[in-house]
Amino acid sequence: MSILKYKTIQNPMYQNRNHYLIFNWIFIPGLLLLALNDHYLKQHFTSWLTGKVSDFTGLLIFPMFLLFLFPRLSKWSVIVTGLFFVFWKTPFSAAFIQFYNKIALIPITRTVDYSDYIALLVLPLSWHLIQHIDKYRLNYFPPVFLRFLAIVPIALVFMATEPPISYYMQPGGDIHIGKSYKMKMSKEAALTKLRAKGYRIETDTSQHFGNRADYYVINNLVLDGGKDTLQSLQFGFLGSGDKPLLLINNIKLRPADKEKSPKLLKKSYQQLIKSNIVEEVK
Repeated sequence: MSILKYKTIQNPMYQNRNHYLIFNWIFIPGLLLLALNDHYLKQHFTSWLTGKVSDFTGLLIFPMFLLFLFPRLSKWSVIVTGLFFVFWKTPFSAAFIQFYNKIALIPITRTVDYSDYIALLVLPLSWHLIQHIDKYRLNYFPPVFLRFLAIVPIALVFMATEPPISYYMQPGGDIHIGKSYKMKMSKEAALTKLRAKGYRIETDTSQHFGNRADYYVINNLVLDGGKDTLQSLQFGFLGSGDKPLLLINNIKLRPADKEKSPKLLKKSYQQLIKSNIVEEVK
């Protein structure tokens, strides 16, 4: 039995069929839709639909990619995908995400929304497509090196399900700081603490990112014990829960400071804001 199994796995036809898992008319359009939705449609057409498209599309095609990487998984590729998706959408995955982001080149984020579990309904279809993948294969079959080279961009699409943090910090004002900091308290606790320090904080609606990032502004911000003053500081919070990211975005200078070197001012104010504002809520 083991000999027959070994011969089946080594059979060239089996190996070709395995490569069809990512070179077919379901996987490639699905991957393109996933990338388009995550990096354009979600930001410009934020809605319940664009939020769910990625979940349905990802669950449909990811088992194919997983089985391509690990051919011995068989039907377990669908089950593993479903179990990981359930885990991913719970608060228990937060520790894993924080650890991963410390060592990864591409940070990842996710939104806890239990309504996303409706996308699990697509898994039986994914299993069916895997079993009949030959019907959807491409006529063109790329060389071996291209088949494995494709792993990198495919993995990047699955990992980069959210735009980079810089997307949520669009330049404006007189100087763009564009820095983010991990917090140890919730957004509400941070705002309460800053207001207790005497900062007058107002909601800023000039930047629109759906429900992903909230922005605020402090006018006439006094720094360094009264030695320096900004006309305004624009800052925000990315993510929900107890530990969102603090975004320090743009500053507006007093008229008297606008003649000074922007590069020197940016470095100076970045340090002042970090010591006067960021350290208060980190």
